[in-house]
Amino acid sequence: MSSLITATALLTAHLVFLSYADEYYFRFDSQPTPETETLQYAVSEHVDNGTVVADIMTDVKLLQSLPPEVVNRLYFRFLSTPPAGAPMSIDRKLGIIHTVGEIDREAVTQCRHVESCRVPVDVAIGPTSYFRIIRVRVEIIDVNDNTPHFQQSTAVVRVRESASAGNSYALPVAVDVDGPLYGVRRYELTSPTSKLALVVESRRTDGRLVPRMILLSPLDRESETEYQLRLSAYDGGLPSLSATVDITVKVLDTNDHSPVFDSQLYEVELLENVSVGSVVVRVHVRRSHFTRVST
Repeated sequence: MSSLITATALLTAHLVFLSYADEYYFRFDSQPTPETETLQYAVSEHVDNGTVVADIMTDVKLLQSLPPEVVNRLYFRFLSTPPAGAPMSIDRKLGIIHTVGEIDREAVTQCRHVESCRVPVDVAIGPTSYFRIIRVRVEIIDVNDNTPHFQQSTAVVRVRESASAGNSYALPVAVDVDGPLYGVRRYELTSPTSKLALVVESRRTDGRLVPRMILLSPLDRESETEYQLRLSAYDGGLPSLSATVDITVKVLDTNDHSPVFDSQLYEVELLENVSVGSVVVRVHVRRSHFTRVST
C-alpha cells in the first residue's frame, strides 16, 4: 500500500513539474516561432573592440514573457562560429552579442563585391525545457577604407597607323576591394590628342567597369610615333580615392607610302668611249619612312 502511495506521489510531482515547465515553455513559444523569427542588426567596419551589436534577451522580450527564476536559468550560444572577418561573441547569461576583434568586411568571403552583406549568427537559447532558436542577421556596413589600385604603374598600347576609326583597345583595370558602393565608379583619360578617347563598359557578370581606348581617327606615324596618356580611376567615396597608370601608345609602321623619284625624267648624254663602270647618273628615291639613294 505504501509503495502505491509513494509511486502515486512521485507521478503527481512529476506531472506538476511538467505542467509548470510546459506552462512557461508555451508562454515563451507564444512569440513568433523559431523558424520564422529573424532579428536584424548592423555594425560598421573597424568599430571598437567590445562594441555591442545585439541584445537578444531584450529584443526577444524574455524578461516580459518569463518569470525571473526561469530567466536566471537561461543561457545563450551561437549555433555556429561567426565567419572570419566578423569576430563576435555572445554573453552566455545576458544574450548580448559584441565584437571581439576588428570587423573587416572585405575579409568576409560572402561580402565581397556585393551591395548588401548580412552575416548569419543564429542563437540557441537553453536549457532544453526552453529551447529556442533565434535567427540573427548582422549587416556589415562598408566604409571607404581601401584605395583603388592598378596592377602596374605603366602600360603600353600598340596601334597600327592603318587602324580604322572606331577600333578599341583594352586598358588596365583598377581594383578596389571595397564593396560596390565604394568600389571603382568612374575612369578618366588624359590625352594630348583628340584622336584617342575613353569608353567605359560594364561587365555583365559582376557589373565591374572596364575601360577601353577608342580610336576616333587614324594615326599617322610620320607625324607622331607615340603618345603619352594617363588613366585615372576613382571610387565612390566622398571625397573619392583614386589611382593612376601612365600609358604609352606606340604607333606601329605600315607600308602605306610608295617610293617617289626626285624627278620623273632623267636625260643623260654619254660619250661613245665612256669607260665601263663609269657613273652615268645619280637618282634619289624618297619615301616618308626613309630616304634611299640609288645610282
